[in-house]
Amino acid sequence: MRGRLREARDEARGLRALDRLLPRQRALPEPAPGDVLLTVPGAQGVYRRRRPDPESFEASWNAADQHLLHARLAPPAPGRERAAALDALLTAWEGRIAPWPPGADAEAVLTWPSRDTELTPVLLGHGLVPKQIAAVREAGRPGPAERRRPAAAVRPLDEADADRAASLWLEELRWEARFGACVPRASAERHVRERLAAALAWVAEADGEVVGLLAVAEPAGADWAAGLTSARRAGYLTLMMVAEELRGRGIGTALARTAHAALDEAGCAVTLLHYAALNPFSAPFWHRHGYRPLWTTWARR
Repeated sequence: MRGRLREARDEARGLRALDRLLPRQRALPEPAPGDVLLTVPGAQGVYRRRRPDPESFEASWNAADQHLLHARLAPPAPGRERAAALDALLTAWEGRIAPWPPGADAEAVLTWPSRDTELTPVLLGHGLVPKQIAAVREAGRPGPAERRRPAAAVRPLDEADADRAASLWLEELRWEARFGACVPRASAERHVRERLAAALAWVAEADGEVVGLLAVAEPAGADWAAGLTSARRAGYLTLMMVAEELRGRGIGTALARTAHAALDEAGCAVTLLHYAALNPFSAPFWHRHGYRPLWTTWARR
């Protein structure tokens, strides 16, 4: 056990040289029933097959049949090639998935630090493509200058907004599905309404109609996201959606500016969010607002 912890710290130290916001320690998960432990020279992994409950909200964000690889590479050393180690580990993982590639509504998934670009050719060589980005913004990072007055006013979400806000969130799920980031299930609407009832959220209103929505989780409600980073307190931006016909008119920027001010004031050292890697609008928008890639989820279907 002590040796595994030391190896995890050594690997994390090497990755933090690439990105200081990565976690200080990155151990493999404790094996669960059904897990397969994979060991090759220079690398270890845990292959875990998961089938999310179709009635859960998680099911709307994942394939029905997930083949997950949790991987750890040994620290660089003379004669030890990280790329070769990962290549061997991916090959061993593929050999355990039958059939390979997986079938409909199934995917093989690995999440890896975005800045570890040395390994990108290996991942691509195994047919994995970027699916989703976990991006990070440090507190106080400025967003774009306000060039014009937003086309809507931002205010806190209230109960009267529930139906329209739920409609916007479901629209966001359908939009993200275009890029392979989610698979909206029949249970999605129920979960969206439950989360909105307890959310810290704002809406954008134009001519008496709600045309935009943004929801966040403060650190107390974002424990799972805190494990993605070394930052002391992490908030999470759950979603943002603007009605399609009003995009490009400053509404998203107004919502983001409001949320960032609230999270910074709440003491969040960083804010995290996810966006679809193939969405041509998300990356430019969020990067202008101070975010950058931290983790990339790679998938093969």
